[in-house]
Amino acid sequence: MKVRLAIRGFADGNQKFEERVDVDSEHLDELLPAIATKHAKALVEFKLHMIEIEFLDEPAENERYFRIGTDPSAMVLPIGVKLK
Repeated sequence: MKVRLAIRGFADGNQKFEERVDVDSEHLDELLPAIATKHAKALVEFKLHMIEIEFLDEPAENERYFRIGTDPSAMVLPIGVKLK
């Protein structure tokens, strides 16, 4: 089964890019860490302030998005994470 993702990067409240990815669900566990590593580097370097992953085929809107970043203003119910 294919999983369709839209990956968006934001800085200063503006969308800077969008990537579309189609992946077999059996490879999702391999792909997501690679995507996370790539975009986490941009967050750390302050090029981006938020990454949004949208699971395009998820019908439940509250479960459709995953967001991580350093700017909680555009996130719904942000959760703080302590960094070492």
